[in-house]
Amino acid sequence: MPRFRSFPYTLSLTLLSFILMIGTGRSLEFKPYGRGDFDQIAHLREQRARIIHYWSVTCPACIAELGQWAKFINDHRDMDIIFINTDDDEDRERAAARLEKNGLSQATHYGFSDSFVEKLYYEADKNWRGELPFTVLISANAPRVSVTGALDDPHFVAWLSQVTSIKK
Repeated sequence: MPRFRSFPYTLSLTLLSFILMIGTGRSLEFKPYGRGDFDQIAHLREQRARIIHYWSVTCPACIAELGQWAKFINDHRDMDIIFINTDDDEDRERAAARLEKNGLSQATHYGFSDSFVEKLYYEADKNWRGELPFTVLISANAPRVSVTGALDDPHFVAWLSQVTSIKK
């Protein structure tokens, strides 16, 4: 092969390698969330309260409260807060963009990786049918609470009050 023809080929391979190295350009990654993962994620670390929040880019209430979650994380650094995106893989980039826009790229993120979503719902709460936003509140010192609704839901507020008063 003449030398001048190999330059475009080499350049193309170099560019392709570079693109593959940097990935999609997304700084945040979603860990896969499938059957059996809820129990591992729900496990308390060092008795820290844990909040598991399920959300979607197709849920207007979920999108509206992402900014509130960023503030909540900042105000409650003594709690573990995990976000689980319920969208298909095709919407992950949109989900990542929403999270980054709201300052949540440093949080822990999972994404549904199992098409049998009803089983995933059931593992989180036997009565959950997929309504969003949905949050599971876990603490060693308070009963587990499942909340369908926003951060200002009375059940969420009561749980938070109970957990924070125990620490004082």
